[in-house]
Amino acid sequence: MKAWEIGPRGGIESLRQSERADPVAGRGELLVRVTAAGLNYRDLMVLRGQYGSDLPEARIPLSDGVGVVEALDEGVTGLAPGDRVIAPHFLAWLEDEAYGFHIFGADMGVTADGWLAEKLVLPASATIKLPDAVSDQTAATLAVVGGTVWHAMVAFGGAGPGRLVLAQGTGGVSIFALQLAKALGAQFAITSSSDDKLDKARAMGADYAINYRDRPDWAAALLEATGGRGADVVVDTLGFPALGETVRATGVSGRIGTLGALSGSPQDSASASQGEIIGKNITIKGIASGSKAMLAKAIDVIARNGIEMQVDREFGFADAPAAYRHLDSGAHMGKVLVRVAD
Repeated sequence: MKAWEIGPRGGIESLRQSERADPVAGRGELLVRVTAAGLNYRDLMVLRGQYGSDLPEARIPLSDGVGVVEALDEGVTGLAPGDRVIAPHFLAWLEDEAYGFHIFGADMGVTADGWLAEKLVLPASATIKLPDAVSDQTAATLAVVGGTVWHAMVAFGGAGPGRLVLAQGTGGVSIFALQLAKALGAQFAITSSSDDKLDKARAMGADYAINYRDRPDWAAALLEATGGRGADVVVDTLGFPALGETVRATGVSGRIGTLGALSGSPQDSASASQGEIIGKNITIKGIASGSKAMLAKAIDVIARNGIEMQVDREFGFADAPAAYRHLDSGAHMGKVLVRVAD
């Protein structure tokens, strides 16, 4: 089979294509023919040596993908050849309460081989059979954002009718948060430096859209637009360097699920005032993606509401480096997809 490898981790140019023997499903496993795979920002970080340590150059990247079962161990039940499947990228985090450091030992695209290959093997315990209502395009770009957004916005944040959700930027996490929030009956606020992207977000249902280039004090702009209310739930992709502004945009008893660091790095210190956090009774939680159970709940809402993931651009398997470069450019709105097979 053909596969891409991360190489010596010197950036996108380190990606290399290889030929290797087809994998074989072992006890409790499935052999999956990959249809498509999706990119996340952390995939760029892996290539730059900023995410994961001591990774082999032959590691196959990408944590998101969808495929069709080709073969399975005779002891596997509930699945059959021809079923379309995905899996959470943390293959050992099955139930919400089962989180622990052990999950990082089987992280697809990092400590375990990922989806950027023609075939891969998955543990049956981590595999989710897709309903017909969920397209390949949606499934291929769902695993990371699906579990992460459900964890931050619903399991922790309690998003639903009467709640205002805030997400920053128009990448895959924020756009899926918008789609999921509207399906759950919540209001939604979003920020961007592009008026065109904000117009598209409004067309998708965003109730508040703020250009942070025009309003560097975007938190104040949100408070003005909401009559001083602020957000009840924040899906925080900016991280600690911008936490002060995020806290200012959050309302009384608000909840901030912090999961990204686009304003700096995960090692940066918080810019927020402890007094404001205490005064507003704000709860902040670190979000390390989500469990298989969280992802399955997100899939159920997607299927029932006909949600299609916003895919900005699709690339062929041979053009995988170009897909990484498009993600790195920041010009995308939503997700970037690599089509592996028809």
